[in-house]
Parts: sequence; structure tokens; C-alpha cells
Amino acid sequence: MKYKLAGLTIAAIVLSGCASLMEETVMKRAPFDLNCDTKSMTIHQLDRRTYGASGCDRRATYILQGPCAGPGSLCTAIMNTVAENQ
Repeated sequence: MKYKLAGLTIAAIVLSGCASLMEETVMKRAPFDLNCDTKSMTIHQLDRRTYGASGCDRRATYILQGPCAGPGSLCTAIMNTVAENQ
């Protein structure tokens, strides 16, 4: 029982780290695409590999491609919509 709980705890920590890395990946790309400073941006997870970015009265959807795990990952955010005004 202890091992099962420890495994679940470790999995939760790893997954939260991956989500953070995925959000960082979108946050590096979205300000350029939306012509908006990082401080004005918000990122929302829409599903496992899709994120929405909004800021400066514009928004766009991004799909993450490639492995998003650890430093130096090959994960990249690809805009999946035309940036639109809110």
C-alpha cells in the first residue's frame, strides 16, 4: 500500500512539472504571435496537449508537438488558430 501511494505521489509531481513546462512553452511563443507582453498574457489548458493563450484583447489556440519532458525537451507550441480579437 505504501509503495502504491508513493508511486501515485511521484506521478502527480511529475505530471504537474510537465504541465508547467508545457505552459512555459506556450508562454514563450504566444507573446510574439499576439504582439503582447508576457505580463498581460494568460494561458489556459484546454486538454492534454492544447492550450489557449489570451492577452491584449487577442487570443489563440496552441497545440504542443514533440516530447515535453525535462530541460532541453523538443516540445514546441504550434498556433492552431488565427489570432483573433476577443
